[in-house]
Amino acid sequence: MTKMLLLLLVVLLVGFLLVPVGAYALPKGDVGYKLYHQEGSTWVRYMQSDAFPPGGATPPTNVWKYEYAVTNYQFTLGIYQVLIFFNSDNILWATYTSSQAPTGWTATYNAPAPGYYNWKVKLRTTNSAYYIMPNNSLSGFTVQFTWVRQGTLPGWQHCDLLSSSGSESDVTHELPPEQTPVDEATWGRIKALFLR
Repeated sequence: MTKMLLLLLVVLLVGFLLVPVGAYALPKGDVGYKLYHQEGSTWVRYMQSDAFPPGGATPPTNVWKYEYAVTNYQFTLGIYQVLIFFNSDNILWATYTSSQAPTGWTATYNAPAPGYYNWKVKLRTTNSAYYIMPNNSLSGFTVQFTWVRQGTLPGWQHCDLLSSSGSESDVTHELPPEQTPVDEATWGRIKALFLR
């Protein structure tokens, strides 16, 4: 029995040592998003925990926008292209309206093939001066669209990051809300409030 247990432990140890080191590697980059709904003449930010807004899936009040930030963690030669996919389930939830990219980048709409609904936006630069280098982020990418899925906020999407040093497929993730800056407080200032 002891020999059997010892043999089992050796097999498990060898199995763990054979797991490729990269299997648990951190992502090379990521795409974060902020989601906005057009309400009147203003854009209102929605988090995935928020309730679905009235008219959010009914024309003409179903206009939405993603703002993206692309971060490079480990692509040594920089990120030069990002693909963001819509309607990956091939159901017509989102319809393209417009897109924008920051200086040095272009945003190109790629329509679905006839009979399909999945489309993508290609964010690209051809000038290496604008590549997103390691430990840097770039924001200012936007995609505007109409949404028809009643009661469900637009959420994460599939995306691909491309670099001359490799590529990575991932999903977008929701960026946290902005923190409201507060005045710097010292113990002296706090104490003064209570000693008045």
